[in-house]
Amino acid sequence: MLPAKTKMLQRATVFNKNTIQNNFKKMCVDKSFYLKLPEKRENLFFRNYNDYLISLVDEEIPDFKYMSMQKAFSSKYILEVWKNDYNSTPLEKRVKKIVVFDTETTDIDGYIVSYAMVEYDMEKKEITKEIHEFINPEAKINAEAYSVHKISEEDVKDKPTFKEKMGEFLSILLGADMIVGHNVLFDFGVLKRELERAKYETNHFDIPIFDTMYFSADIVELEKKKMPRLEECVNYFFGHQQAGYHDALEDVKMTLKVFEKLVDR
Repeated sequence: MLPAKTKMLQRATVFNKNTIQNNFKKMCVDKSFYLKLPEKRENLFFRNYNDYLISLVDEEIPDFKYMSMQKAFSSKYILEVWKNDYNSTPLEKRVKKIVVFDTETTDIDGYIVSYAMVEYDMEKKEITKEIHEFINPEAKINAEAYSVHKISEEDVKDKPTFKEKMGEFLSILLGADMIVGHNVLFDFGVLKRELERAKYETNHFDIPIFDTMYFSADIVELEKKKMPRLEECVNYFFGHQQAGYHDALEDVKMTLKVFEKLVDR
């Protein structure tokens, strides 16, 4: 069984939403791509199995390579494979619209008090939308959380609830080709709690994810071997920055900088 880190790295795609949808429709009609599949797949590793299948179906995309299974794969290696696949994909089929998002919460298992989202065009390399909202969590903000983000209950008592902003939030999130974040599974866990509280069905989310924490893990050099914090990634790639970490919008912009650095290296 592959480590959780490797499984997380496999969630990044090189394709945009239209390319994925169109090619999976083809797969439902034409099964000839099965003839291209290797016979014994259990001993093989695919950077992203769905991406691999699309490369077999779409005649404009060269067949992506797979590799022999190992106990672990470095994030540096998988990033290089991702970049090779991305660069070999025709421009109009590549992942283009990414959304970077981050949340601040009432506590580690709590609800949202602030979120930020940046929509970014990978082709033009420009931010196309930026949102930063403060949210009334309808719950207490514990002291430890306040010491991190400095958002008090008084600050958000007159702000909208997440349920009131949910439509706009989901429209942006679900419109992305890929989600980018730093330790973004934490934020998805928070989002899941909010959606369950709002009685919204959550089991249909299947969005490709590029997590800068996991992709930086074997690139950012630290004294102790561990997953790098966002601040550590920023300091490694850019030197010390005057940034307001644990402000949702600042964290999103710094995460975007790290993402750009990773994919352009």
